[in-house]
Amino acid sequence: MVYCGKPSRGCQMCRTRRIKCDETKPTCLQCQKSRRPCPGYKDDFDLVFRNETQATERRARKANTGKKVHPTVTFTGAHTSFSTAPELIIEDGSQALNTPSSDSDTFMGFGPLPALTIPVDQQAPCYFMSNYVITPRHAARGYFDFLMPMLKSENADSPIALAFSAVALASLAGRPVGRGTRWFGDSCLQYTKALRAVNLALQNPAQQLKDSTLASIIMLSFFENMASERGNASAWFSHVEGAVQLVKLRGKKQLRTKIGYSLFVCVRNAMVIQCMSSGKPPALGSEWWISDLANDDIGVFTIKLNLHVAELRHEINVALATYSRSPENFQNVVNLMKRAQAMEQEYQDWEASLPDEWKPRTVAWVDQIPGGEISKAEVCPGKVDMYEDVWLANTWNHSRVARLFISGSIVRCAAWICSPVDYRTTPEYAQSVRLCVDLVTDIIAGIPYHLGWRVGSNGTLATPGDMSSPSTSETFSCPKALGGFFCLWPLFAINNSDYTSDSQRNWTKGRLHWISENLGMKHAKVLSLFQLRLPSMVIRRDCMLHTPPSAQMIAAAAARSTSHGAFSPPTSHSPISNSNSNSNSPISVDPRGNSWMPSSPSNGGLGIGLTGPYTLNPLQQREAMQREAWEKERNSLLKKASNSGGDSVERLVRAYLAV
Repeated sequence: MVYCGKPSRGCQMCRTRRIKCDETKPTCLQCQKSRRPCPGYKDDFDLVFRNETQATERRARKANTGKKVHPTVTFTGAHTSFSTAPELIIEDGSQALNTPSSDSDTFMGFGPLPALTIPVDQQAPCYFMSNYVITPRHAARGYFDFLMPMLKSENADSPIALAFSAVALASLAGRPVGRGTRWFGDSCLQYTKALRAVNLALQNPAQQLKDSTLASIIMLSFFENMASERGNASAWFSHVEGAVQLVKLRGKKQLRTKIGYSLFVCVRNAMVIQCMSSGKPPALGSEWWISDLANDDIGVFTIKLNLHVAELRHEINVALATYSRSPENFQNVVNLMKRAQAMEQEYQDWEASLPDEWKPRTVAWVDQIPGGEISKAEVCPGKVDMYEDVWLANTWNHSRVARLFISGSIVRCAAWICSPVDYRTTPEYAQSVRLCVDLVTDIIAGIPYHLGWRVGSNGTLATPGDMSSPSTSETFSCPKALGGFFCLWPLFAINNSDYTSDSQRNWTKGRLHWISENLGMKHAKVLSLFQLRLPSMVIRRDCMLHTPPSAQMIAAAAARSTSHGAFSPPTSHSPISNSNSNSNSPISVDPRGNSWMPSSPSNGGLGIGLTGPYTLNPLQQREAMQREAWEKERNSLLKKASNSGGDSVERLVRAYLAV
């Protein structure tokens, strides 16, 4: 214990903010005015004496930066007991990690101990199991908990064994310790073998409905997140769609076993993200995926919300792309907007009904980042939230992302209704801004928990580097690498949101890079390249289909027709009139049945469509000019959203925006 002199008796929040606390109990007025949660006051003993044990350990750990921590082997016999640090060699075919010899090597007359060799095919499964597999605890679900019992009963050349080997090697190869090794090449070789084995199993009616076949496809899709550095996510989409089709063939009887239900949950979670990112409705409808769920599970409502939001977004995409601006369609769009508002109200009612232990709690507040490099900071300025476990944290963030999409749908409908008036003047937009700014802040506040930050038993906030301390040993059941995987979808959503500030977006991109470099999920770096801005870019896409041609466009079309003698359609999809079908009549009829009088200088026309086999009536001229303007706007939109990331990233953006 260290005597620290006369301390400040203010609350922890005011001490962190470095302002004078009025020491009002139970909460100070400074925190109430700033609408921050007051953490309370320390007792008199903690004010006078401070435990410096952990601070001393951290300083010693920083002094030894770059040195590897090696296991200690303790030998216990009838007369002697001593410890020594053996030599640890990682068998990868290219490098080894050796500890320096110590005086204990020759203690009691013993010579140096032989090197401890751990083959990589044994390291990789242990690493994956300890970092990505969690078992059910309390109200939360497990994740990949079907692997352990399944691998025990399968052969080494089975599809699930090969797929698991590929994922385990890829997860270890992506870490800094795996760079420069042949582990990634070995994982790709195992991936190829697993693909071949899965295809053979799908062709066999006796094996295609087995749990191991579905688990193999889930592992192959997870491999794409670990190893794919391409902007093209078609492989991941293909694996997820294949898993969904297999779940449909297996039917509801798969829910009768624990392993079958766990597989079903994994496929459903992947399908939800696929539907949200691609704008497609869930296969078989949302009710098929949630009809047999237990009502007391915390994740039930979140799954329902995500599935219903995916269905609503698909309906809105179809409506705003095909509806004409008629009174009947205006009412249909209003009804869609009311459905989205009802979903938001339903979520607020659900959140108010949750018990306190399921809600996040704010444990710290960060005002500024030392050094000012926010992209490299582990915590974004603002609050830091903690949760009961990593599954609860993931459930909260998925529900917040769904609410971001709900608000975006409401604003899209309002923009379509009020067009051509600026949608940012509507009350729906103002309400969406207030809500989504808070949602982005809440998602960011929970990211440090996903990436290893915890509150120890002594009440201090421990960083991932302090995980070896006794006060944070209880967090081993929440793997940091799996938390990073759970972060990908929320970070991608807020990185492409209109309501994220520039500093928050830079911090988000920095976290995606950190996950890619330190946790080995290479696809995170691809996600950081996107420059989508939602919902403004989608609203811009919606307006592209209904924008009337400007006076400049009409004048340019008239000038082209006058100089060339005819106006040719830019694409083969434009309807054309057949001037040879009725050459004696001055009225031409196009394939749609519209009759028109060709314009000429004598009747005061613009001179469009006078000669040539391809002549356009005024309606077709308008459609051609709209299509030309749409193509120009589309190219500009894709260029901004892809951030010059190449054709592969542009294909993803094109699918995401449905253009």
